[in-house]
Amino acid sequence: MKTLLTILIATSVLYSQNEPVLLSDGAKVNIGYTTTFTNDTLLQFIDLLNTSALNSDNAYFKQHCYSMINVFQSKVLSEYEITFAKKMFVAFSDTNVAWSTGKLTSYLLRKRPFIISWTSPTDSVVSLAWLLLPENWTPDQQYPLYVTLHGLYGPYSDPIEYMSRYLTPDLVVDKSFENGYTLFPWGRGNIWYEGIGETDVWESIKSAENVIKVDTTRKYLMGHSMGGYGAWGIGQKSAANWAALGIHAGALWYNNNKYLTQSAANNLKDIPVFFVCGTQDGLLGANQTAYQMLQDVGNPNIEFVTFPGGHEALLENWQKMYEWVKNFTNDRQNTKVGTDIAQIPLRTELFNNFPNPFNPTTTITYQLSVTSQVSLKVYDLLGREVKILTNGLIQAGKHSIIWNATSLPNGLYFYQLRTGNYSDTKKMIVLK
Repeated sequence: MKTLLTILIATSVLYSQNEPVLLSDGAKVNIGYTTTFTNDTLLQFIDLLNTSALNSDNAYFKQHCYSMINVFQSKVLSEYEITFAKKMFVAFSDTNVAWSTGKLTSYLLRKRPFIISWTSPTDSVVSLAWLLLPENWTPDQQYPLYVTLHGLYGPYSDPIEYMSRYLTPDLVVDKSFENGYTLFPWGRGNIWYEGIGETDVWESIKSAENVIKVDTTRKYLMGHSMGGYGAWGIGQKSAANWAALGIHAGALWYNNNKYLTQSAANNLKDIPVFFVCGTQDGLLGANQTAYQMLQDVGNPNIEFVTFPGGHEALLENWQKMYEWVKNFTNDRQNTKVGTDIAQIPLRTELFNNFPNPFNPTTTITYQLSVTSQVSLKVYDLLGREVKILTNGLIQAGKHSIIWNATSLPNGLYFYQLRTGNYSDTKKMIVLK
């Protein structure tokens, strides 16, 4: 918080100089009118957001305003997107709008979510998430974090439309999880929380934790439909991080039952999991299968609730999930399983080698969120395998390998990391 306050106070100077403003994650957003926008209403809205941020003494509201500007200025808006920006402008500027988004009380009373945006270090795309406050919020207090993944919904494919969902006059928030923060990652839209979509979830958590205080023993991951698939898939790859999972009519059949596996069940055998699904929902069978798999591996903390209905995401069912999962804490953080839990990374990742170019040695580093069967190989420009660096079962944690390329000629090479659910390839240059 102390760094956020310093950054946000400094923006008044930066704005007067028409230079980039630093957000909480270090990203830059141009507040001056070098923007590509040509719509007058949108320019007025950006000016209002900037003025509101400068005039507010609340660091979270400042961050909210600058985050919205960051999203707007990250792309050239289409006419379709501008219609949503106009609606947001109305909700922000018209005091007759119920729970005006221009008033801090709308956020403090949980009727509107704050926006958090950041520039992804992975691909330099500006992404975002909604952040809903706890009831009776005290900023310096630690709270649980409920990471909630949205389902497949056409409008969520567009970041502007996603941002506008609860920031127009049309809708206010009606959500559960009263005792903690609720984080709703964009997940890059409707890509099933795979690849950059999964990365987006982890980056949203990191960005949120830059500005809020989270009880690390009480982090929960849940989702509806596509989001349920994401929660199950991400959860089984990073089980050590979660106090409990919530699967609301999870689309667990997706991608040929990719995560309905014995391996996933084993990874989740110690994680409390709550399922809820309608009796007429076509996804009921897949969720029952997942529940049975957890029973078979001896998970003692699982619950399955049904309701008469189809594929609806009813508030009462979210409330049932909340009342169940909030009773669990992540005591596994105080145990040791192969490596210190505190050192287990949030996600599996392959890093750039260093140095690069190199002669004759370089260090290749990767990290694993769960113990995995790992293959790390080097290939030449023609795709021929030239070196096997690792091929076997590797413990969760961070690992480095020094590769000596003395016997190889100058040139471009590729190194590839593969695990059961992850694959990435990077380039390196031998230059003697």
